[in-house]
Amino acid sequence: MTNLLLLKEADVAAVLTARDAFAAVERALRAQTEQKTINPLRAAVVAPNGLLGSMPGAILSDPASIGAKLVTFFPGNAQRDQHTHQALIALFDPQDGRPLALMDGRLITEIRTAAVSAVATRALARSGATIAAILGTGVQAGAHADALPLVMELEKLRIWGRNRLRAETLARELRDRGLAARATDTPQAACEDAAVICTVTSSSEPILASSDVAAGAHINAVGACTPRMRELPADLMAQASIFVDSIEGALHEAGDIAQAIAEGALPPTPRLTLLADVVGGKTLGRATPEEITLFKSLGIAIEDLACATVVYERARERSLGTDVAL
Repeated sequence: MTNLLLLKEADVAAVLTARDAFAAVERALRAQTEQKTINPLRAAVVAPNGLLGSMPGAILSDPASIGAKLVTFFPGNAQRDQHTHQALIALFDPQDGRPLALMDGRLITEIRTAAVSAVATRALARSGATIAAILGTGVQAGAHADALPLVMELEKLRIWGRNRLRAETLARELRDRGLAARATDTPQAACEDAAVICTVTSSSEPILASSDVAAGAHINAVGACTPRMRELPADLMAQASIFVDSIEGALHEAGDIAQAIAEGALPPTPRLTLLADVVGGKTLGRATPEEITLFKSLGIAIEDLACATVVYERARERSLGTDVAL
């Protein structure tokens, strides 16, 4: 008989912090650059109001894991005050294939996405960066505000969103958590002199101009997760040194890249560098202080599996969740 552990979002929240996720995804990226991961391209089913993605994968280094995430993206949920992303993660025993756990993946997705941006920021941002901008006011905005202090002394944090009230509310919440946050009226004002910019919107059109980005800035472009979405203009994509978590995924799924290629700003096969290779010391990250670096985040299964493994192990230690006999 096999026991499957069911874990709710509250169980995940009890055992996984931003710092835990940072360490877990960094380990996963090091395994990736050592070619000790299996990470197929995400498969998607597109429905009228959203999509369902399937993300299987495996980490072959210690701690090994194998499993899959099923994730939905329904952008219209934002207008109904519902989460745009929902997910389930299934873990299996890497030795014999027994199902180990089925857990809520929404919070893991939220925390690990920001954690990967923090890893990219440490690897690619200028040394001594103290000013950051977050464009967007959804769950990823708050998650990135939690993750950035792990890797930079955050003296100023500026928040912009299409809804000024939501931006003001988020900035106030972040100030209550000890961050020097304030809302701005425009993306330009948010990005002025910002050394780190995080775009975390569901936009289908660019939300800032290349002239808004200071020389030497680092951008974590998170929001445009389908070929028809974009947050950044083509000329900015052409100026930046682009880093990704999956080259194949970026070419197939990243709207910022695909549309820049279609408009001729990027060549058909643009130069894309794996973030994992920078983290693992295989290749150079930032080359000059004036260079604009850009991490185009899509999310890959090994990031979820690394965090889910931490959740599973700690949940077992603390007797959290519900065992179901299969």
